Amino acid sequence: MKNYFLLVFAMLLMSSCKNNLHSQKKNNIYQNIFKAFIDYRNSETEISKKENILIIGANTIENDENSYWLDIWFVNPKLLQDFDYSKVYEIKGYKLIIDESLNKSEILKHSFKETKYENFNLATELIDYDSKNWYIVFSSKNEVIRISPKQKSKEIKGILLKRGVKFSQEFDDD
Repeated sequence: MKNYFLLVFAMLLMSSCKNNLHSQKKNNIYQNIFKAFIDYRNSETEISKKENILIIGANTIENDENSYWLDIWFVNPKLLQDFDYSKVYEIKGYKLIIDESLNKSEILKHSFKETKYENFNLATELIDYDSKNWYIVFSSKNEVIRISPKQKSKEIKGILLKRGVKFSQEFDDD
């Protein structure tokens, strides 16, 4: 009987470790992508940590509950209004908020260090502007299947490959 309990305990422990390892690998994927985005954007023009924040979000793809997309961009809080978030995180010295209105954004919350809450909805009126963002679509296996902007997908793919991000065989960067 004692051996039976030991066996059950060992199986539960292994299962728990496996799930935790899978979760950590997922968190690493997101951190690697966001760090690559920050480095890439700063290589063009230094993005001020005092004047800008990162916004990220994740959502399922229509007609495919197993696949999802990520969207990443910098914004000056003076341009932000009525944005749905409840916590502030930090990565590479930048404040980061997660778009909680999107149904897959929960997967991102454990990837970053939480910091003191700040209100970043500082715009007094809605302003529409063009931002430079990365839009990344994942398969159910957490492999990248599409990157936008399309004209920079080869360059972005190279950056992400160096960071250990896996790409699906479905990925087409032509």
